[in-house]
Amino acid sequence: MVSNPRENEESRGYKAFPSGTCIQQTIDFFNNKTISLYTNSLELVGGNCENWRKIIEDVGKNIEQSYPQMEGEDMGGLSYDIKQLNRLDCPLHVNPQKAAFNDIGLHAFLRQRLKTSTIEKHLRYARFMETHVVPVDFRNPSYENFIRHMDYREQIEQATPNALIHEWKAMQTFLKAYGVSFGEGTEWDYKPPSAQRPRKRVLPLPGIVNQFFTYKYVEDSYECALYQYLFFHSFLIGWRVPSEIITMKTIDVQLDAPIPHIVITEPKKRNNTRALFNIETSLLTSRVHKSFKNWVDHWRPKVENQYSKDSLYLWPSGKPMTVRTLGHTLSVNGKRIWPEFRPYDMRHWCAVARLIKSKVETKNFDVFYVQKWLGHEQITTTNTYISQASNYYTVMPVDWISLALKPSQINANMAGKRDSEKINRTPKSGLLTEFSPRENNGPVAI
Repeated sequence: MVSNPRENEESRGYKAFPSGTCIQQTIDFFNNKTISLYTNSLELVGGNCENWRKIIEDVGKNIEQSYPQMEGEDMGGLSYDIKQLNRLDCPLHVNPQKAAFNDIGLHAFLRQRLKTSTIEKHLRYARFMETHVVPVDFRNPSYENFIRHMDYREQIEQATPNALIHEWKAMQTFLKAYGVSFGEGTEWDYKPPSAQRPRKRVLPLPGIVNQFFTYKYVEDSYECALYQYLFFHSFLIGWRVPSEIITMKTIDVQLDAPIPHIVITEPKKRNNTRALFNIETSLLTSRVHKSFKNWVDHWRPKVENQYSKDSLYLWPSGKPMTVRTLGHTLSVNGKRIWPEFRPYDMRHWCAVARLIKSKVETKNFDVFYVQKWLGHEQITTTNTYISQASNYYTVMPVDWISLALKPSQINANMAGKRDSEKINRTPKSGLLTEFSPRENNGPVAI
């Protein structure tokens, strides 16, 4: 079942069918740069009552594809164009016959006021749609062509409602740029299926989380350490994955400040920042844990080069990370420990773990502390975790953060809690009611 577009690191730009015979010359209206776009989208545009069998026969030979990369058509090029652009040069609408994908992105940024992360997602879905076996022709947009693609996705590929909603939003971005009306009362009145209600995620217990920090992912020592540190920091910080990870700079780790802290940039909030204080020593400066200090002082310098800039986390090549590649890498490696793992589970786990930690320390769930820690704008967002935290607290009423760092303490803490609540169940028997003391090298350490 295909439900979401997937791109690899080498093909983040515009992708087109290699067998296409129609070459369109498009002009970037901001810098008059001529770009050649190879596409065979027109093969499936129009026609009367074409059925799925004919469509499959027509395009089946194109399913196995090797796409060339178009220079400047990724978000890196778009970000550069945005910085160089004069708003006065931006037209109200663009010509679909001449506009490249970057032009749509620039229009979305300046006229539609979308965030760059949102634009990147919409363009990613658009590239998937245009190179699909039932492609959408963005150069000659027609509702018939679009609805054929969406029907195929829903009926044949059984795409999820959320995937269809994302594709419709991507199409809306293009229609706005073209000046085409859509919605009720217009030709473009597509109604996607209702979004699925998010289901409660089953979270790994602290002992499982600790395995993320010690698992040998690859033979290369630096790359293995990179994944271990990323999981260690992400589970305990709970930042938004992967967007907030790739924005981290070495200067954001303030270890020498009067009060050591880290600063996190939030792309979701138009690059606002939040500072985290009172961070556990094991996470911030410890020499025996996978702390930020160990990463900055020992591991990062091993691969730093002229391409690294000030990025905190670097690939073995020394280059900074990208959203798509990092998200996919974390997902693949995380599933080796926890088959149900998704990168965003680390943020959910941190929310639940820190609520439980506050319950253990203060006898109450401190939602305001967790709200500030995670960067939630509304307290109601944090409140959604209380029910899950309460359930897990009933199962394991101990500090999850500490147990994830030292899983050997799980039995000790639980045994200690049982001892404190223990009741003499044989008051009338002649049996001894005292137990052998628990020493550090005795049952408590097992």
